[in-house]
Amino acid sequence: MAVTEGMTGGRRELAALLFMGSSMNTLDTYSTLQSSPWTAESFGADERRAASCREYLTHAVGVSMVYALASSVIAGNMIPLVGAAIANVYLYWLYHRALARGMAAGSDNWANP
Repeated sequence: MAVTEGMTGGRRELAALLFMGSSMNTLDTYSTLQSSPWTAESFGADERRAASCREYLTHAVGVSMVYALASSVIAGNMIPLVGAAIANVYLYWLYHRALARGMAAGSDNWANP
């Protein structure tokens, strides 16, 4: 069943489910390809690990957006793309903030000196 009325028509419930599903798929992608922001903050000053974190962050954004684009095409609606984009913007910001905090704190190991 295609959703053609977006967020203003009689299929709002289906649009909401598409939005939630796409957002959750994005979170699941980060769970698969990334560790937590707390972990990133714990080693942010280790440039090798920080670079690895940024690489997997790029993969997570790319994979989740490909799936959201496919879902949008299949559903005939932009809602899955919007849900994934919002989740990606937030998570991208969150991970970069965690890396910056780790760098500022000099965190490059799991244990505090």
